[in-house]
Amino acid sequence: MFKISHWLLVISYLLIFPSMIFAHSQTAIIEMTAWGFQPPSATLDNNSTVIFVNKDSKPHWPASDVHPTHDLYPEFDPQRGIEPGESWPFRPKKVGEWRFHDHLNPHQKGTLVVTGEGGVNQGVSLIGNLKANLEELLSKIRNIFGSKFSLNAASFTKLGPNEQIAQLKKYADSQGVEKAWQYIEETFKGQSGSSGNIHDLAHLSGSLLFERLGFGGLAKCSADFAFGCYHGFLDRAFAKSLDKLQDADDACRKLDVTLSGPVASCIHGIGHGVASFYLVSDLNKALSSCRKLISGSEYCFDGVLMEFARSAPENFYKPDDPLYPCNQLEKEFGYSYSSACGRNQPSVLMGRFKMEFPKVVSVCLASASTPFKEACIDSLGFSLAASGEVQQIIQGCQTIGEAQYIKRCVKAAAGELVFQNVPSWDQKSKLVCNSLPDGSDCLQYVERLVSDYHRVR
Repeated sequence: MFKISHWLLVISYLLIFPSMIFAHSQTAIIEMTAWGFQPPSATLDNNSTVIFVNKDSKPHWPASDVHPTHDLYPEFDPQRGIEPGESWPFRPKKVGEWRFHDHLNPHQKGTLVVTGEGGVNQGVSLIGNLKANLEELLSKIRNIFGSKFSLNAASFTKLGPNEQIAQLKKYADSQGVEKAWQYIEETFKGQSGSSGNIHDLAHLSGSLLFERLGFGGLAKCSADFAFGCYHGFLDRAFAKSLDKLQDADDACRKLDVTLSGPVASCIHGIGHGVASFYLVSDLNKALSSCRKLISGSEYCFDGVLMEFARSAPENFYKPDDPLYPCNQLEKEFGYSYSSACGRNQPSVLMGRFKMEFPKVVSVCLASASTPFKEACIDSLGFSLAASGEVQQIIQGCQTIGEAQYIKRCVKAAAGELVFQNVPSWDQKSKLVCNSLPDGSDCLQYVERLVSDYHRVR
């Protein structure tokens, strides 16, 4: 027979530790590494905790999509980078599938699947949906009746990253998202913006364009700031599914009547979005999705493989097989993916495996696949162009040793100077081309890129 003291003990446990009695609680561990989240996905119930542990030597910042606002699940955000050796516990309460990314390395992706029990969790989900619908309605009301809001460019550039994002959203509410994107283009004109907050602001602009204009808003994006607008647009479009893949392809094709630079770059952006949707973990599925496009799938392949080069798990590539996965893809599918794979393999070799430039040259030239070899050499030209130094580009290409591939390297580097809008690109691209015995083909290529991307001299 229970004594009164025993009953009091049971009651105290019920009052103090109810979750131990009525809920199943567990803990999921996700490690943050140099090459992304490990594992990239986790499933747990809404009485459980996920702990993000930083195993890298640099800070990481896990947060819900969409970058950079994290507005799919605002509470899923530590509001800061997690330092090496530190961890951040998060107890999700909203039932659903929540995609997340590293705010400091937005190409690194993951998924948190939160399950629930009965009406309590359904209620949480319902409240979340009602809140999202209310916020969308208020946003539309602000667009119609909002007071005019202006931003002084000089003051804006001095703001911190989070404040810039907040101010840009206010500007979009007041003046419209198209003007907000134009403001970013004008404020940071001439800057490459391949990283940092300029790229994030372009990302946000693209996300807002899709949110408010649908696929018709894609035509408003441009290649400025390392395609941040396209990336943000397609990240938002593919946030939950790839059902709109064909709509995205159609929108890209409306940018021009041919597969010109902007159209190709846009389809390349689709590839990034597809790879991100598959959490940069299923290469075959991502490439297969690209094959569903009407044409130009090779640009989508390039986007997929670039995303893998940046963000695939650490064990995806093989240090003892520097041609992997390109050689495996050729074995299974022929040369369909060779050019796209070759174009991205040097960044894998130099970035992940710390190979020196001459060693990468030897890997490129050792391949028996001509499409791979040519694309691999092109990529070496791209990498040399990142320095912006004419003599460094010329000397680097010369180390290749074979005339036909020196020419490819020089041509690729000269074009990349234009493509990336490197300061003084006009003068530098001509000097690079003129280093060849006959640079006419190189100069014509440069002029085509100037026209395609509307570069202003």
